[in-house]
Amino acid sequence: MQRIEVTTKPNGAGRNWLEVGHFETDELGRKQWVKQNGPHQDRRLKADRQYSARGETIDWIILVPDDYPLTLVRVSYDRLNPREIEVIWEADGGTVQQEISRAEKIKRALELAGGNEELTNLLKELLTNN
Repeated sequence: MQRIEVTTKPNGAGRNWLEVGHFETDELGRKQWVKQNGPHQDRRLKADRQYSARGETIDWIILVPDDYPLTLVRVSYDRLNPREIEVIWEADGGTVQQEISRAEKIKRALELAGGNEELTNLLKELLTNN
């Protein structure tokens, strides 16, 4: 799990907040943000919020699991910059491992057992019984 500490300002000028979601690319090739929910609403995330004494800011501590599929962003809103998105944590896109064939797995197991005759014989015996 990865620990993230973020401060947000929920009210007034220059306010910002956290959202959980993902980016989609539309037909014209533009990247669009798609909100799923807030980090405190997602049960896969462990989120703790602590408000400042006057309630002007919120200090977040968020624990993100390694296999979390969504992206965590801070959305800022100001009159001059109506919507600005800052990526706080991004899911690993495209790191899906390719499926290895059974023959390659057997070859790799025998390579790892190389030099150990007892283990090599045991592997050969198990594989011939299958």
